[in-house]
Amino acid sequence: MAEEVARLLGGRYRLLSPMRRGDTGIVWRAHDSRLRRDVAIKEVHAGLQSNELDLARARRRALREARAAGRLSHSSIITVHDLLEERGRLWIVMELLEALTLQETVKHVGALPAHWTAWIGFQLLSGLRHAHSEGVLHRDINPGNILLTGDRVVLADFGIAALNGDASYSSGIPMNCTPAYTAPERLRGGPVSPAADLWSFAACLYFAVEGRPPYTGPDAVAVIAQAMTTDPPSPKKAGPLRPVIESLLHPDPARRLTGDHAALLFTEILRHEGIPMAPYRLPAVKLPPDAFTK
Repeated sequence: MAEEVARLLGGRYRLLSPMRRGDTGIVWRAHDSRLRRDVAIKEVHAGLQSNELDLARARRRALREARAAGRLSHSSIITVHDLLEERGRLWIVMELLEALTLQETVKHVGALPAHWTAWIGFQLLSGLRHAHSEGVLHRDINPGNILLTGDRVVLADFGIAALNGDASYSSGIPMNCTPAYTAPERLRGGPVSPAADLWSFAACLYFAVEGRPPYTGPDAVAVIAQAMTTDPPSPKKAGPLRPVIESLLHPDPARRLTGDHAALLFTEILRHEGIPMAPYRLPAVKLPPDAFTK
């Protein structure tokens, strides 16, 4: 540990202390000596393939995460600053957030009130709609990837994101996702889509108000069996969020709410609860570069 902390990455980033450990790596607090600011750096771990470190797969995952998040600019999506490869390890440099995940928050304080969850959902959906408009599908939205800072809700970990034009991620049974937060059509090997991301998003809101995911079981196999054969039980503590969550969790992706429609409903719920929010606006029309010079 002392040797790692003493290292200077890329001639500018000094590791200070580990912040969070996950299945895919360690997130470090670090200092950027060039810009004189603290940052977060994710050290991407290589998994095992035939009892050997699968460095190629780890490299692909790190590149995908950095490229997916790096093409997005939104306050509800983690900002990626840099990507490094040193001594066979991959490091993703990101903005530093003092935050708890939604998973940690519910663990510490219990199920959240419906109006808190509505505010979280509104912010998160804004970032998710931005990602979809830029051709990025997250594919692994779960409470451990949602960061709460107090005034921001931030979606992180784009490690298995799919980008428009990447045919290799159009379909197939997901191997790295959290089953309880994965849309049923994806568990059947169906294509990735914005609707599948919205199902996962709604499952996180279900978790926030109920304190548990829509499907539970002793292991992943039991959870997958439930998700593929039964509808999730209706949330009992969701209040005005109940019809939104239930519609987004519909097993048929064609019958789910769209992101735009859900955003309108969140705006109305928050307004009714007396929580001030900027009014929903349609995306700005992109004009050609010479629109004002003709």
